[in-house]
Amino acid sequence: MLKRIIIISLIYTLIILILTLNMGQLVNSYIFLIAASSLLFMGLLFREIFVRKKEEFKQKSNTVVYTKFQTSELESLKKISTKPFLFGIEKYLVSDGEFYFDDANFYAINKDSQKAVYKLTDITELSKTLYIISNRRIWQVKIKTANKGEIIFKFAHNYTIWNKNFPLFYKKINSINPDVVKSKWNLWNM
Repeated sequence: MLKRIIIISLIYTLIILILTLNMGQLVNSYIFLIAASSLLFMGLLFREIFVRKKEEFKQKSNTVVYTKFQTSELESLKKISTKPFLFGIEKYLVSDGEFYFDDANFYAINKDSQKAVYKLTDITELSKTLYIISNRRIWQVKIKTANKGEIIFKFAHNYTIWNKNFPLFYKKINSINPDVVKSKWNLWNM
């Protein structure tokens, strides 16, 4: 993928260089050609990054088993996720649903108001990803399942001045098993 992005960028640079050197002959169509080649470059780059590699961004997992729950249960849980906005691209970067925790469990609640419950001790990794949306780092939680499989949930933290649930979750996981925490949390490096 990186090689194709570099090749696309070099071809774009070469096109712009040729157009710039021939600017005197292309007086009327110079701006149109620059704009057209820029749009083509952006389209190819978008296609290369998001369309061809979208399966790497968001894991499709059929192993998540959801059960019904009462909305009154949410009062005792602490929410640690929020939905970021990036013009529809965020659905490829974060998992569906909202994420909560309590003293013993991690909860994934889907849009149909169903929950999947995992023990905090089953979490095998808590780490940052490379993606940032709306000034929020995307985090991932990897959980081992009963059938020796692994489920990955990706979400944007909901840390604010008034909501400190995600740092509590981080500290809780760090106190249970410090080896599963792969990324450092602090205010300057969220």
